[in-house]
Amino acid sequence: MADEVSTQQQVIGPGVCPPQGCPPPTRIECIMVDKVYDSCFQVESRSRDTTVTTGLTGEFVTGTFTVGQAIPCALTTGSPITCTVINKVTTTGNFATLTLVVSVPVTLTNPNAPTETANRVFTFTKVVTLCAPDGVAVDCSESTLLFCNCVVSAVGVGTITVTCDFQVCVVIKTVLTVQLLVPSYGFCVPAPCVVAPGVCPPAPPAQCF
Repeated sequence: MADEVSTQQQVIGPGVCPPQGCPPPTRIECIMVDKVYDSCFQVESRSRDTTVTTGLTGEFVTGTFTVGQAIPCALTTGSPITCTVINKVTTTGNFATLTLVVSVPVTLTNPNAPTETANRVFTFTKVVTLCAPDGVAVDCSESTLLFCNCVVSAVGVGTITVTCDFQVCVVIKTVLTVQLLVPSYGFCVPAPCVVAPGVCPPAPPAQCF
């Protein structure tokens, strides 16, 4: 029997199950994982004004600015979109209504000099109802900035006002690290590298369309 189990473990590997189905597991394992209790996504369109200093000691030093001039805008490199729970109202069955502050870090670039930038964090509130038992963390790190269009809306002495219209796909998850019992075939053993590998697993589905 031990030889049969050993042989079975050698031939089982990651990939698609055969037409006749996967063989039965050989063990039950306890693993520690981040369990997603609930999740949702929604596209949010917002507009914000911000002031950027100009001139010799400003954020934008080079060039002149006029009303209607486009200001390049993008998500700040290395800074994900985040959310903070500011209020939680428990309902029934471990569900809760969460009031979130969503923070979108963006970088504005001087159109006259690409090396001159100004970092801003645009925020807005959002209310969602999700399964959120005690102890879960609310995660929005998979959210994406779909677009950000900014223009100069006013020119002052040493400052410009920049108006930004932006759209965010907000992905909200309630997550908790738990211990789960799962069926197992044992440990994964890497196969030798080959020039022409087999079937690659599909990419995860997109959150927003």
